[in-house]
Amino acid sequence: MKHLSHSSYFFVIALVFALVLAACGGGASSATAIPTSTIIPTYSFQTRTPVAIIETAIATTVAQTEETAEPSALDPQLVERGKGRYDALQCADCHGANGEGTDKGSSLVTYTANEGDFIVFMRSGGTIGTSHQYSTNRLSESGGKALYQYLLSLRKS
Repeated sequence: MKHLSHSSYFFVIALVFALVLAACGGGASSATAIPTSTIIPTYSFQTRTPVAIIETAIATTVAQTEETAEPSALDPQLVERGKGRYDALQCADCHGANGEGTDKGSSLVTYTANEGDFIVFMRSGGTIGTSHQYSTNRLSESGGKALYQYLLSLRKS
């Protein structure tokens, strides 16, 4: 049998060691995997829903709810909260202490819009403009409903 040189001997040991590591999954390695493909992000843009459609949907939903509710039923707590909103928004300056109207503003006693239309009006200002435009930080959705209940209570007074 032929003797191997020292360099050949180390080569054989290294080769056996590499084969053992490969068979065991390679052991702990600091090498990182190289991706075979690059992920390219894609984006999808959606158009916003027009405000008029949202307002119409809200008004329709509220109107349907109001049709099923008893028109004479007022929530005393909401009426009281609505009076607070009426005072805080200084509605009486133009519409009078009891909504009777003044030379600066019309009577609210005869106001006939439904709750949904009223809230849309208070958000947009309607044809009157910014003097009646209240954002949610001044008149919340629940505050608008309470104010509407207060206006309904003025009709019964």
